[in-house]
Amino acid sequence: MRMNSIIWLKERCLGRVARIFGRQPARDRIVLLLRLENLSPLADHLGQAGVAHLFAQLSMRMIDTVRPQDFVQNAAPGVFTILLRTRSEVEALRIAERLQQTCQAECPVNGITVKPVLTGVLVQNLDKPPRHVAQLVRCGMRHLNDNPVEQLGRIKLVAYDRNGCGDLIPATVKDAAIKGQIQAYFQPQVCCDTGDVTGFEALARWNHPVRGLLGPQDFIPSMNKADHNALTHAMLLQCLLALQLWDAQGWNIKNVSLNVEQSDLSDPAFVDMVLWELDRHEISRDRLIIEVLESIGPMNSSDQIRSNVMRLSQAGCLLDLDDFGIGYAGLGSLHHFGVNRIKIDRGFVTDCHRDPRQRRMVLAILAMAERLEIKTLAEGVETSDEHSYLAQIGCGFVQGYAVARPMPLDETGAFMSKFLDARPTLPKLSGRRAS
Repeated sequence: MRMNSIIWLKERCLGRVARIFGRQPARDRIVLLLRLENLSPLADHLGQAGVAHLFAQLSMRMIDTVRPQDFVQNAAPGVFTILLRTRSEVEALRIAERLQQTCQAECPVNGITVKPVLTGVLVQNLDKPPRHVAQLVRCGMRHLNDNPVEQLGRIKLVAYDRNGCGDLIPATVKDAAIKGQIQAYFQPQVCCDTGDVTGFEALARWNHPVRGLLGPQDFIPSMNKADHNALTHAMLLQCLLALQLWDAQGWNIKNVSLNVEQSDLSDPAFVDMVLWELDRHEISRDRLIIEVLESIGPMNSSDQIRSNVMRLSQAGCLLDLDDFGIGYAGLGSLHHFGVNRIKIDRGFVTDCHRDPRQRRMVLAILAMAERLEIKTLAEGVETSDEHSYLAQIGCGFVQGYAVARPMPLDETGAFMSKFLDARPTLPKLSGRRAS
């Protein structure tokens, strides 16, 4: 187990703390964090299975030491969180020292005897406790990470500091964007005619300091206009940097798709911001695809939204209409506003190769798009049979797990190499013909 993998797992697994007791009230709680300091050499010596066995032993020792009403959680590899309920400072410090002493006793692991070394931080509530226990945990993690070398292997008692620790947990998506915690994940889009990756759609993720990696369903419903604008700007910058990176790496990726919301399109300054960033990054405007939901698209919206969409189209940006088939787009408006491509909602795509009702809907959408000379992309394509059928009946592009899951930018190069090296011809639809 390499150390960088351990660090990655720590960041990912910290979200488990919030999911288990992050919303519990922090009053009358003291949090103890114990970190295994010699994890890296132990991991090299024991291997992944041995380390997992060691974690299990340490967890059992802790559970046997605390009271039944206390809580022990292996929050991340090498980091244990113990929630002590209604204990005095003196009693909490005593139990912390006992836990450390118990866990630092020799452990037999797969025939090898090892001696763990643990550093502890005990976070106590004073006159102004935080709202949730997860904030105490994050405060303790900060103190653990800031510990000087001479404090390693000791127990440190700290008071929760709202000013020092509370600001590590952003309250809004706008705060997260300012702190650089919004990360674009990219999902490839493949041309059905050539089999080439022609673009990626950028999908927002929040690297939350306590809750871990969050998908849009976890934070978008509670966002306000300022959050939406900050999120879109952060995602736009990452889209443009991605295009620059792909160009530098030699990949022939023409487009990146950016999702925008009604609050973005209703902002009079939105178009100027987009065009300025494109010019500043020296990216051709026709490489940016603005993706809007059909239900909030220019056909059903305010004069400001219609004006912004028209300006973007006239400036050279491309427009995709997302979730097509479940909104209210008028056919004439598709051409009037320069819609480049419609994205067929996954609700119609699933099982389209074998469900007659799905097949009829998809065929009708493709026929309409062909008459209007508008491109088509099927999203949510999860099987090779769906991919094959859609290609055979004339769908232009596909996107979904059948091609690849969304991935961080630094994984797109490896994906492209693997995709090009092993790119098969379009899979045959087993025993069926498109109709």
